[in-house]
Amino acid sequence: MNQESPPDIQESPEVAPTLSAVARLAGVSSITVSRVVRLPGQVAPQTRARVERAMRELGYVPNLVAGSLASARTNSVGVLVPTIANSIFADTVQGLSDTLEPAGFSVILAQSRYDDEREDRMLAALLSRRPEAIIMVGSPATEEGARLLRNARVPVVETWDLPTSPIEAVAGFDNFKAGVAVAKHLIAQGRQHLAFIGGDDPRGARRWLGFREEALAQGLAEPRRLILDRNAPGSVAANAHLPGVDAVFAANDAYAIGFMAGLRKAGLLRQGPASAQPVAVIGLGDLEIGQLISPSLSTISVHGHSIGRTAATLTLERGGERCVDLGFELVLRDSG
Repeated sequence: MNQESPPDIQESPEVAPTLSAVARLAGVSSITVSRVVRLPGQVAPQTRARVERAMRELGYVPNLVAGSLASARTNSVGVLVPTIANSIFADTVQGLSDTLEPAGFSVILAQSRYDDEREDRMLAALLSRRPEAIIMVGSPATEEGARLLRNARVPVVETWDLPTSPIEAVAGFDNFKAGVAVAKHLIAQGRQHLAFIGGDDPRGARRWLGFREEALAQGLAEPRRLILDRNAPGSVAANAHLPGVDAVFAANDAYAIGFMAGLRKAGLLRQGPASAQPVAVIGLGDLEIGQLISPSLSTISVHGHSIGRTAATLTLERGGERCVDLGFELVLRDSG
């Protein structure tokens, strides 16, 4: 059995906010700050609110492993995903694990559930366990979340997108260009009345913007946009009736498959090639089930496993390229 220690993950040079700094800003003792963290019910509400406000302002995260030696390593990496209910992110988590675990690191997984406030809480919860890096799908939804990560003094990797101002490192693809590619294909097919279905999360919004911009640039009317419950993609089947629409880009494969179920029920889904479909449908994610349904689902294939492996490598090796575009592929099948 290999007893070697995992390789060091270098910390960022900035100094993380301390409990003493919170105490100074709030005008209280360090003991009071500690009580707010450990025993908040024993602190007067006004004092507790003042301390919590100072913690937010400084981006301070309590250390829940402080009972061990200050120099002790946790050998863990915090990973924040929107949801595990949708398997679209499973390959990325697998890629992370495949790279980090042989190097001696465990993965601590948390879900934001597409909720900005919950995302901030989950980031704080992950950081309180003193991970040696944070990897997240997308970018922080709020400035408070971004401040927590900037002050954490650990490597931070954002994935599944290419933000213009990343906190540190990025492994992903261009969601805007994915939308453009789908619109170009559908229009070249002769489709004239386009629609986009999905949530309003930042990555989905960029797919919509690329899709919309290309449609307008080619002289089409603005595509319809149907925003659905991001936590219940299966409900999309009930919204499959879009009169006059002859092509749909779904923000992910789960939405696309649900929409196709509604089309099938309405008699608007046929066997045969894409040209035979009254309504073309293209998803994103290339889930295996999309290949098995009939007609098979056309989709944007993203390299989820490679995104995970690349993100893990970026946390382990601080040198080299810090923004990696892994691209995407338009995979054409019978649905569109």
